[in-house]
Amino acid sequence: MNKRLAQLLSVVLFTATPAFSLQAALAPAEAFEEKRIASIEIEPKNLPPGSTFDQRAVLTKMDTKIGDPFSQTAFDHDLKMLASEYDRVEPHIEVQNGEIYLTIKVWPRPKIRAIHWIGNLSVTSKTLNGELGIKPGSTFKRQSFNKAFNKIKEYYIKKGYFESQLEYRLERDPKTNEVDVEIEVHEGRPGIIDEIQFEGFTKEEKSELLEMIYTKKYNLFTSWLTGHGRFNEEAIEQDKLTIVDFLQNRGFADAKVSLRIDDAPSSDKIIVVLTADRGPLYHFGQVTFSGNRLFSNEEIESSLLIHTGNTYSPEKLRDTAQAIKDLYGRKGYIDTVVDHEAQLVENEPIYNIHFSIEEGNPYKIGIIRVYGNTQTQTSVILRESLLIPGETFDSAKLKATQTKLEGIGYFKNVNVYAVRTQDDDSLGESYRDVFIEVEETTTGSVSAFAGFSSADDVFGGLELSETNFNYAGIPKMFSEGLSALRGGGEYLQLRANIGAKQSSYSLSWMTPYFRDTLWRVGFDLSRTFSHVVSNDIHISTFGGSIFANYPVTNLWTFGTRYRLRNSHNKLTGGNDGLPPYQRRQIYRDGIISALNVSMNYDSTDSITKPHRGFRSYIEGEYAGVFGDFYFAKASYLNTYYTLLWPRGILKYRFDFRFIEPLFKTSTPGGVPLSERFYLGGEGSVRGYRPFDLGQHFDNGDPMGGISSSVLSIEYLHEIMKLLDGFLFFDAGSLSLDRFRLGIYRLSWGFGARLDLMNRAPVTLGIGFPINPGGRGEVQKFYFSMGGQF
Repeated sequence: MNKRLAQLLSVVLFTATPAFSLQAALAPAEAFEEKRIASIEIEPKNLPPGSTFDQRAVLTKMDTKIGDPFSQTAFDHDLKMLASEYDRVEPHIEVQNGEIYLTIKVWPRPKIRAIHWIGNLSVTSKTLNGELGIKPGSTFKRQSFNKAFNKIKEYYIKKGYFESQLEYRLERDPKTNEVDVEIEVHEGRPGIIDEIQFEGFTKEEKSELLEMIYTKKYNLFTSWLTGHGRFNEEAIEQDKLTIVDFLQNRGFADAKVSLRIDDAPSSDKIIVVLTADRGPLYHFGQVTFSGNRLFSNEEIESSLLIHTGNTYSPEKLRDTAQAIKDLYGRKGYIDTVVDHEAQLVENEPIYNIHFSIEEGNPYKIGIIRVYGNTQTQTSVILRESLLIPGETFDSAKLKATQTKLEGIGYFKNVNVYAVRTQDDDSLGESYRDVFIEVEETTTGSVSAFAGFSSADDVFGGLELSETNFNYAGIPKMFSEGLSALRGGGEYLQLRANIGAKQSSYSLSWMTPYFRDTLWRVGFDLSRTFSHVVSNDIHISTFGGSIFANYPVTNLWTFGTRYRLRNSHNKLTGGNDGLPPYQRRQIYRDGIISALNVSMNYDSTDSITKPHRGFRSYIEGEYAGVFGDFYFAKASYLNTYYTLLWPRGILKYRFDFRFIEPLFKTSTPGGVPLSERFYLGGEGSVRGYRPFDLGQHFDNGDPMGGISSSVLSIEYLHEIMKLLDGFLFFDAGSLSLDRFRLGIYRLSWGFGARLDLMNRAPVTLGIGFPINPGGRGEVQKFYFSMGGQF
């Protein structure tokens, strides 16, 4: 048998279990090659009782045939094939009278008779069998079983059993060719983290690090959702690197972090102890630079983030190098290279820093090219760009363009970079083109939602939205499909909300750059059916509006809107005895036609959960243009957020709204119920019944008001990322008098908000009225919940 055959058999010997046993000595290749094959016998071993074996089924699969000259390549292939189908394969080769006689013994793969789990105290055998995915009665394949067995090991690690060890044994029954699999489990400690302790850290550092690291303390209420709270070796190693980086950026360049795991004294949980070996505190020494010709030494120094005597920080060192690059980049030197070298002063914890600057040449912007936009129109992408061909390059604008494109939500990936001008050589070496590469992502969504609140009872609905809509594609929809409706950079939303007390249907459309300007123009249509204010009064409306907004600055936005709405009110059954004045106010149906202007100021740091900043909205509206009702409306709404500490936010609210009846609508009672203000409940003054503050009709239904004010102070504390607790003090006043506020109804209380992945918000609170007008106004508990799916 030649050398290659020996190599093949070595491979099969290594991978098969048990391996081949050769009964023929190895011989040179010429001893077998091209000799006629006189016989091939397949001998099965350990066949179960009653079973049969037909060697013809094996012979037909083999490339090696009786009567053919022996081929090493063909025999190699046959051995590989047999090794993949049988548990053991033993070839035997003899040469008689110049002919080859082949005998191949094969042991069929055994069946798994039973799987026994030993030592699994915390996880049931049924659960482990499900994770293993291999059942008794199936054929035992070692490679497949090892893969499934590793899944069990990973399962224990994910469950926090960081000390878990598993091994398996096979008990063979040669008479039946079956195996019993015994899997022995040593679970070790469960790895549920009772506490994370930091040794060698300050209190402030502990608080900051707990936010940074992945490892968290186990929480009975949220760990099942977040997956945190169990020991994970890979995560803790990453956390150690995070902590080392944290310490190094505070001057401890030689810092090391060690891990110790202690048993919790009062349970079977563990305590993770992270200990810091800080080493000496390092500082920056001399900070020098060279190679600057465009900027003076003073200009370079003004951009430095590090100075002599500052605490050493690798992060600030990198940021300083980038700041110098940005200084040059704003002048068109986009290829500037800034290297830094840190040299340790002998016998002192001081690093001298030297920056080497290679300025390069200034460039202007050539052609801006867009790639990868299979659906979004090129013009939609270019209008987000801050770069203009022919201008001097500005690296800050290059980065800002990428940030803007990433923020609009149309693309999975965005890459904006400068390249050497390719097509137009006449521009010369002083120009660089800009490539904008994008990868499209889905921008449409369909979501169902449902919930329950103390104000609306049960509600649910469906919402369809597209943030990259293209109205020009509507005529092409039937020929090109729904993809024709995407790519125009417009916003479209259709929403149906059906509830026990209120149902609404709406359609909204908006383009953020009307005719390539900064004007945001759009319209909306709506249909509502409601008896939220009173079970006795059913209010139905149908209408729409057109609007336009313009961002005057980054913080100020001017807006105008024209709305047209038809309102129809009716009484439900059993109210024939209502006094005439109430019936007159209820049956004030008609068209409301109104025009308003507004200014909006927003300096907050987040749309959904602000930590700091101020929001202010002032609006003036006149109703009476072609309508049945005449009045003026003024609103001044303000919210101020201030961050007291990393987990504590203080929120102030002060709102004022007024309606002035005009002309034919001469009295407050002439203002339609659907246009009046209502206070009480979760959205205004908590602790009081929803919409119930102010004057009432004789039957107890709220009359609403034309003068309204809400004052509130709320402290919001982040207990964990998904859970916030809050404490509040509310005050609200509602009156039917012109520009006159009545008694402020006061309340205080507390509650919690749980946001499950932004799709299932739950709010639960309790408010305590301080000076209610009557017991009928009080509703201490309030809650709301809902979700999308």
